[in-house]
Amino acid sequence: MASDETSALPRRTEALYAEVIVPRHIAKSFTYLVPPALAQTIAIGRRVLVPFGRTVLEGVVISLSDHLATEIKPASIREIHSLGSDSSLPTSLLELSRKVAAYYVAPWGQCLRLILPAMATRKPSPTRYVATAQGRAALKASLCPDELRPILNRIARRTSGILSSTLQPTRQRKVQRGIDDLINRSWVAFMPSNNTDVELQKPSRKLNVDEYDRRTLVDGAPLTETLPEVDSSWKTRVSQCLHSNRMSKLVLHAPWEQRLSRLVDAIQQAHSMKKSALVLTGEVVRASWLTQVLTRLTDLQVTFARPPSESGRWQQSQGQTPSVIVGTRSAIFSPLSSIGLIWVEGEEDPALKEPQEPRYHAREVAYLRAETEPALVVLASAHPSLESRFDSEAEIHHVPQEVVLRPTIELVDLRNEPAGTLLSHKLIRAMHEALQDHAKILLFLNRKGYAGTLVCRDCGWVPRCDACHVALTYYREVGRLTCRYCGRADRLPELCPLCRAPRMSPVGHGTERVEADVRHIFPRAKIARLDGDTLRRSASARALWEGTRSGAWDVLIGTQALFRREPLPRYGLVGILHADSGLHISEFRAAERTYHFLVDAANLASPGSAGGRVIVQTRLPTHHAVQALISGDPDQFYDEEYDARRLLRYPPVCHLAELSVIGKDIRMVEEAAKRWGAELERNDCEQEAFIVLGPVPAIRRHPKGRQQYRILVKGTAVTTLSRRIHDSVQKLERDYYNGRIKFVVDIDSIGNA
Repeated sequence: MASDETSALPRRTEALYAEVIVPRHIAKSFTYLVPPALAQTIAIGRRVLVPFGRTVLEGVVISLSDHLATEIKPASIREIHSLGSDSSLPTSLLELSRKVAAYYVAPWGQCLRLILPAMATRKPSPTRYVATAQGRAALKASLCPDELRPILNRIARRTSGILSSTLQPTRQRKVQRGIDDLINRSWVAFMPSNNTDVELQKPSRKLNVDEYDRRTLVDGAPLTETLPEVDSSWKTRVSQCLHSNRMSKLVLHAPWEQRLSRLVDAIQQAHSMKKSALVLTGEVVRASWLTQVLTRLTDLQVTFARPPSESGRWQQSQGQTPSVIVGTRSAIFSPLSSIGLIWVEGEEDPALKEPQEPRYHAREVAYLRAETEPALVVLASAHPSLESRFDSEAEIHHVPQEVVLRPTIELVDLRNEPAGTLLSHKLIRAMHEALQDHAKILLFLNRKGYAGTLVCRDCGWVPRCDACHVALTYYREVGRLTCRYCGRADRLPELCPLCRAPRMSPVGHGTERVEADVRHIFPRAKIARLDGDTLRRSASARALWEGTRSGAWDVLIGTQALFRREPLPRYGLVGILHADSGLHISEFRAAERTYHFLVDAANLASPGSAGGRVIVQTRLPTHHAVQALISGDPDQFYDEEYDARRLLRYPPVCHLAELSVIGKDIRMVEEAAKRWGAELERNDCEQEAFIVLGPVPAIRRHPKGRQQYRILVKGTAVTTLSRRIHDSVQKLERDYYNGRIKFVVDIDSIGNA
């Protein structure tokens, strides 16, 4: 009995072992032997170069021990080659990556890329195996064992050695073990290649419009003339939170000018306490503009966080840790020390959600980081998300817009207008008056293209995408039909393929049709259209934005793209053409997003005292999103929307996970999806019961001909939800090995549901 107990204990040795996480889609760590030369310098958080299969990766040490687990054979342990980058990873960031992995059910190795993005693009090891003088002497004196002689001979043939990549064609494990043995005998050395030193790959991707336009951003971007004064209660509360030395959450529901003045005050308070501040926003160009604004308003060193491919350069170029960093979602992983403030500007912005694994939300990661720093988290928005608005742990600060600054809001009931009305008589009269008074006009419609689709007037046939099975959007200017999901384009049909009739008519409205109608009614007006189609080309996009900032257009027609950059100048007339257009999609957040767009569009109007008007056209005038806008009472929307979510058990009442099963064999995909759903529905008496919806085939098919099924899972406690999903994925991946089926997890999904 005693011997059995003894054998179950870890073996104690004289050697030192390191557990290393590598930046790959792998959850577990790997055990490596620490060479005696590194025993005094290696530490937890240190970056090291380790052999991994037939290549070498840079990983991070997560633990050190002189014990070896009983299931690991000493002969199978490989040795750390060398130390990696000079800088060590802060333990707080290492712990943050572990928390993100647990929360979002992602491999820890994958999450390691978030805090060390350079490692994700590292080239395969450009290193060489070189025979040492001792190795050549051993060959000459015939001291090399027979099983090692062929390998040593091969390496010693060339004075400069051979690249490690040349050994990749051989898959024999004994070859790699032989090389490790030669290195341990000091007969072979592992050295960086002279001509291909370790460097990072530059991403070869085309810059999008926002990134390209960031280079030519006008320094004199629109800025409020005089910021409103910050009330003493806000200053006192921020001071208390910064001094409390614990994580605090404040939700700031206020207009842009009020948020900016409070952001400046919070940064200055944190700076006076020698604490850093981290400011996050959804879009790159808005973060770049905000960096300029805060530099002018705070007189502090404000640094713009570069995209992940360039991260880490700010420390080297600045020579010191900046006191304030502004960036997009990836900036939450910036290596800042002594963080006192994390400010999430526009916290409801979908751009703060990472679309690739690990699918983190910067708002939630801000909470995780603030717990260990600790820091104050401020979630700021003109219309907070329901998750933040009803967060029981957050303190709500609502600063309503002053009555004198509100525009006059008028309602047009489209049910009383002729069918197919795009511009009502009231709106057209208001546009005539605005143009006579030289006031600028904004028309908002969150739908691109000329029409929603085409329809045969004889048989009712509608052209649909073969892959996504949704109606194709009609673009009259280019004469094409395009899928809004996958981007697939088709030519316009001359005849209906079913009844061969030529009577194809457009159904619905888009910004392209709005532009055509406005040009017909107001031929002398300067008109511009700003949407995803007109912003696709960088040159035309820059001209559009410059004209918009300078007020060059008499009439501007736009979609939600208007709200992705810096605040725009005010307009004398804002027309919201179809306020309810976003309410007819099958998504539980449809009303919330519609309300956000309505508020953003109305906020671009001048105050009513200056003649500012907002005309809202809708067929649902009694909807709570429309009524809340007209009354100026956001609680009218939030309370009614929360009641609806509570009845249907959707966030913020619970957490929502979207699960996807992807594979080539439709039968295997469907079978795996059903097994996954059944596994999650099965619960013990002490476990929380989940609500599982599905599985159902995905509307948007996966590329490369793969099949996809979706499952939605609702759970109250996110920790339990993540753990149960993690356990179920582990079980299913063992059954569906060799990558036949891919299981994708999205915790706190913000996609269609």
